[in-house]
Amino acid sequence: MKTIFKFALSFMITGALGMGFVSCSSDDDNAPDFNNKVYGQQAMNACEDVINQLNLAMSKIEKSNLTNEQKAELQQILENNVDNVIVPTYKNLADAAEKLQKSLGDLSANEITQANIDNACAAFKEARAWWEKSEAFLGGAASDFDIDPGIDSWPLNRDLLHSYFTTGEFSEEALDDQSILGFHALEFVLFRDGKNRTVAEFQSNDTYKGFTDVKGAEELKYAEAVAKELVLSCYNLEVAWSETPNVARLKAVQDANRDYLTKKGKSFGWNMKNSGSVESTFDGLNDALSQVLNDDEGSAVAIADEVGSGKIGHPFQSGYIFYVESPYSYNSLTDFQNNIRSIENVWYGNTNGAKGNAKVSLSQWFAKNDSKTGQAVEAAISSAISKIGAIPGPFVKYVSTIWNKSFEDDEVVEIPE
Repeated sequence: MKTIFKFALSFMITGALGMGFVSCSSDDDNAPDFNNKVYGQQAMNACEDVINQLNLAMSKIEKSNLTNEQKAELQQILENNVDNVIVPTYKNLADAAEKLQKSLGDLSANEITQANIDNACAAFKEARAWWEKSEAFLGGAASDFDIDPGIDSWPLNRDLLHSYFTTGEFSEEALDDQSILGFHALEFVLFRDGKNRTVAEFQSNDTYKGFTDVKGAEELKYAEAVAKELVLSCYNLEVAWSETPNVARLKAVQDANRDYLTKKGKSFGWNMKNSGSVESTFDGLNDALSQVLNDDEGSAVAIADEVGSGKIGHPFQSGYIFYVESPYSYNSLTDFQNNIRSIENVWYGNTNGAKGNAKVSLSQWFAKNDSKTGQAVEAAISSAISKIGAIPGPFVKYVSTIWNKSFEDDEVVEIPE
């Protein structure tokens, strides 16, 4: 069995779905229509539209004979992107990860209370939201230092995780394997069927299929170790992008011997702000803007592609039910929407998307210089968030119903490119 790590695959999203779908409608008008294929297809199409409109926007910039004033405004947008989108997003992520770790602490199964668990679950969802809202700018520290897989690899390798629990070797060896780390390992321990687990569950054996020989107390200990690693990774991202990093968080990263500067010895924030400098890894303004908008990896286009063709498309269109992200917390659709909101935040230049009030933004620049293109991007982003939200939830039940497969029983296989 091969564990599939998180990645984005580009393939054409067509109107025709693969063979094997069940085509019937619900008899209960008040219940989610889990058999209706239209919802998934519309969400995929909407993500494809985001990709097309962002590519067009970048093409318009590249092909325009920009004035010095327009170039200066785009440079200010890059600076704003660092200061008012990327750095605060990573700070909020690190703050929420700290809350999660503190809720769990080093409490044993006999000491932990339901309030501890509930607080940890709430902090998990808060941190999860900020992480998903960061995925439009994975280009940089998250990818350069392989931080992303340690935070967000999926599917969770349940077979490997089970073996560590039953052998008792997890305390040292498990933390070296990204397939059982990060958010999804914590999700498995903290949630079942979309609900917070209970103290009683941690004081007895797990009831999840294949884990009934595992003590909840061992899972709790593992969650505490994983949470500690997660916090350090979140510090790493914040420190890497900040030109004046938090002293305590910087020390934690340095003490762990983690890399946090570009290959030219600069912060990733400085690197983006100073594109074209001999000390920047970006050759010029357009190179940096492309990383923001439509590079193959770590950009707004890259995450729109991953959501549409991967996160939604692999389970929905191809029947890889095991590939559903966030299946234990039932947080999948929120995750997908927040991924698109990460694009929205980049476009509008703040951490609150269209509702924010940035001084400079791509939205404002296109409104001034090419309103038709800007409006098309904004309509595509809004539509994608809406169409994803319209998918009957939980997503794991939706795709399981369509394909008549159980998530728990679906075998992890290598997804063909």
